[in-house]
Amino acid sequence: MPGIVAAVREAGAAVIVAPPGSGKTTRVPPALLDGGVEGRILVLQPRRVAARLAAARIAQERGGRPGGEVGYTTRFDRRTSRQTRIELITEGLLTRRLQADPFLDGVGCVVLDEFHERSLHVDLGLALLAEVRREARDDLAVVVMSATLDPAPAARFLGDCPVVDAPGRSFAVDVEYAARPSEDRSEPRCARGVRRLVREEPAGHVLVFLPGVGEIGRVARLLEEGELPAGIDLLPLHGRLPAREQDRAVAPSSRRKVVLATNVAETSVTLDGVRAVVDSGLARVPRFDAAAGLTRLETVPISRASSDQRAGRAGRTGPGRCLRRWPAAEPRQRRPADVPEVRRADLAPAVLELLAWGCEPANFGWFEAPPDGQLQRAAALLQLLGATRDGALTRLGRRLAAMPTHPRLAAVVEAGRALGITATAATVAALVSERDPFRRPPPGFDGSDLLPRLEAVALSELGGGPPPDCDRRRLEEVRKVRDQLIAIAERGAAGTATVGGGPSADAPDLVRALLAGFPDRVARRRGDRSRRYLLASGSGAALDEESAALGEELLVAVELGQVGRARSEHRIRQAHPLERRWLEPDTVLELRFDAEHEAVVSRAVERWGALVLQERPSSRAPDGDEVARLLAVEAAARPERALDPTPEERQLLARLRFVRGHFPELDLPPLSAWGELLPELCAGRRSFAQLRAAELAPALLAHLDWKQRQALDRLAPERLRVPSGSRLRIDYDVDGPPVLAARIQQLFGWTDTPRIAGGRVPLLLHLLAPSNRPAQVTSDLAGFWGSSYAAVRKDLRGRYPKHAWPEDPLTATPEDRPRRRR
Repeated sequence: MPGIVAAVREAGAAVIVAPPGSGKTTRVPPALLDGGVEGRILVLQPRRVAARLAAARIAQERGGRPGGEVGYTTRFDRRTSRQTRIELITEGLLTRRLQADPFLDGVGCVVLDEFHERSLHVDLGLALLAEVRREARDDLAVVVMSATLDPAPAARFLGDCPVVDAPGRSFAVDVEYAARPSEDRSEPRCARGVRRLVREEPAGHVLVFLPGVGEIGRVARLLEEGELPAGIDLLPLHGRLPAREQDRAVAPSSRRKVVLATNVAETSVTLDGVRAVVDSGLARVPRFDAAAGLTRLETVPISRASSDQRAGRAGRTGPGRCLRRWPAAEPRQRRPADVPEVRRADLAPAVLELLAWGCEPANFGWFEAPPDGQLQRAAALLQLLGATRDGALTRLGRRLAAMPTHPRLAAVVEAGRALGITATAATVAALVSERDPFRRPPPGFDGSDLLPRLEAVALSELGGGPPPDCDRRRLEEVRKVRDQLIAIAERGAAGTATVGGGPSADAPDLVRALLAGFPDRVARRRGDRSRRYLLASGSGAALDEESAALGEELLVAVELGQVGRARSEHRIRQAHPLERRWLEPDTVLELRFDAEHEAVVSRAVERWGALVLQERPSSRAPDGDEVARLLAVEAAARPERALDPTPEERQLLARLRFVRGHFPELDLPPLSAWGELLPELCAGRRSFAQLRAAELAPALLAHLDWKQRQALDRLAPERLRVPSGSRLRIDYDVDGPPVLAARIQQLFGWTDTPRIAGGRVPLLLHLLAPSNRPAQVTSDLAGFWGSSYAAVRKDLRGRYPKHAWPEDPLTATPEDRPRRRR
C-alpha cells in the first residue's frame, strides 16, 4: 500500500492492477485516507450491492458502521454523514454530482473500481474527471483500479501516470472444464457440479455464477429436489434481494453455504471461505438494438477475463477448485475481455449528460470514442424528443437531463407535469424502467396494458396490499422510482399543476404524455385482424398475444421486446390505445407514380413518422422539378414503356454513337441510349403517354454545337446517293459496320465499295434481289462484280426476266425499276 499512496501523492493519479480477490476495494481507499488524502474519497462501484457491502466491510474493519467515517450512496439508499471520509457510490451518481458541482468541492480523490468492466458510466466518469483535473482541479486525485486490465491506455489517458502492480495474496485454483458439449441447459449442468463439489470437497463454501434471477431460482429448485446434505445453506445473491438477505449470503458462517449469484459476486463483493466455484459461463448484459431503439438484456457467453475473475474467487483463502461448465476448447472462441459498453449501449443518456455539461459529444475527450453511428442515433432521438434543437440543448432538454432516467421516460414525466398528471406519468415511467411487478400480465381494461398496472400501484397504497401475482418488492421499487421522479419534476417548476391523476386520468392527457417520450413508437395495425404492427420508426413489431390492446388500430408501444432470437421484428409487450384525433400529424404533399395510369400523381398525406394515417388527392400544384425527377426515375426503370422512338430517331442516336466511336477528338456527348435523355425529356411532363408523344431528336441535337452537327452529317450521312439516282438510307443501328441495302440494278456502274467517316469505314452492302431479299452481303463490291456476280445473274435472271441482268454491270445503266425491254 505505501507504493500506491506514494504514487498518488506524487502524480495525483495512478492505475492499480491487482488480481481478483486481492482486497483492493477494501484496502486501497483506507490506505489513501490514512496516507494523507484531504477531503472525501469517492469510490465508484458498478453495482448497488457491491457499494453497500464493500462500505460495510471497510467500516467494520475500521471499527465503525456505515454512515460514520465510511458510508455509501446508491439511488435509493444513503448512509453518510458529515464525518464520512470514504463514500462508495454507484456509477451513475458520479455524473450527477459533477453536473451539480463541476469542481467536486470537498472531494480529494475519486477511485474508479472494477474499471475493466468498461461500463459507459465509468468511461464517461473517467473522461469528465480528466477534464476537471485539466481545467480546474489539478489537486483532485484519480485512481483507476482493475483486476484484468491492460493499464497502459488508462495511464496514458491520465497523463502517463504511474502504474502500480499489486499482486496481493492468492492461491492456486484447479480449473476443470466439461468433458464435452452438453445439450442440457446450464442450470442442470451447474446443479450437477454443485452436488459433485459438495461430495468431493470436505469443507468450504461453494459459489455458483448464473446469468440471472430466473436461473438462480431454477438451480435452487434442482438442488432442493436433489437433497443436498444436511447442514448446507442454499442462498441466493443478486441485486434485487432485500439488504438483509444479501448480508446473509456474504456474512461469515460456520455452516457450509452454496451461494447462487449473478455476476454481482464477480467483483468487489467479498465472500470469505469460498473454496469452490461453479461457473455457468454466462452473463446477462444490456445490448442496444438500434433498429428498435431499445436496450434489452441478452444472455451471452462471458469473456476469458470474466472467467478468470470468477475462478479467482475460489483462491482467496487457500487452494480452490473451479468447475467451468463448458468444454476446454471453447475458451479460444470467447472474447479475451468484455466489449466496452460505449460500443454497444444506447448513448442518448450520455449525450444528454454531455450537452448539459456544456460539451459537444463529437468533440468530447472520450476515453474511447463511440462509433459515429451510435452518436448520430442518440442525437436524432434527443432532437425528436425536443431535448435539442440544431444540436444545442433546449430548456426542456435541461429539465430532462436533471432526471435520473432515460430521456424518453423523462420526457413522459415532464409532459405529464405540464398536463397536470405528474403522478400518473411518473408511475408509467417507473413501471417501464423497472422490472414488471406482475409475474403474469394482469387483466387489461379499456384496451390498455398500462391502466391495470397503474391501478395496482394506486391500490397498494390504499391499504389493500398488492394484487395476486404481483411481486411486493418490485412494486415497492416502482413506487420509490415514481416518488423520486415526482420530486425532481416538481422541484422548481413554475406554475406546477396539481400532482395527481391515477388510472382514471384523462385518456388524451395520458396519451399526450406517452407521445412525448415515445413519438416513434406509435404503431398502426397491418391488416384487419393481424397482431403485426408498423411502428412510426419504420420497424415492424408483433403485439403480445396476452396484450389488452389486441384489436386496436392505433396504439403506443410503451415496452418493446424481442421475438425469440429473431431481430427483424419485435414484440410489443405493453401498449396503450390511442385515437386518431389525439394525433397531430404532419400533412405533406407527396408525389407517387401511379403504375396503372403510368403517371405521377400528387396526394395530400397525413404522416406520423413512417405511418400514413390518411391520404387524399391534392389540388395543390406540385413542384415541377420533383414531378420530372420522379417520372425520370420510373421511366428509367421501364424505358421500353416510357419511350417510343421512331426509326429516324433511333437512326439519329446510332449515327451519334458511330461518329463518337471513330472520332473521339470531336468530344461528342456520351449518349448511348434514349433513356439517358430522360431528365430533360421529363421536364414539363408527368406521364409515360406524354413522354411517348415527345419528339426525341430535338433533345439529342440540343447537345450538339454547330460544328458537331456539321461533322455528324458529313461523317455519318443519313442517306447516300447511289448510281440509279436514289438516296438510300444507311442503317447505323446494327451490330458491326453500317449497312447500305440496295437492289443490284441500282449499283450498276459503281466500281468499288462506298465509304463514310471520311473514307475510314466501308459500308456493308446488302445486295438485294428483286424480291428485296439479300442475294449477297459484301464489303468488297469490286470483288463481287468480278467473281460472284456471274453466278448470281445466272440464278436470278430466269426468275426475274423483266429486270436487267447485263453481262458487264460496270458499263450498264443503273435503274431503280425494270425498264420496258425492246
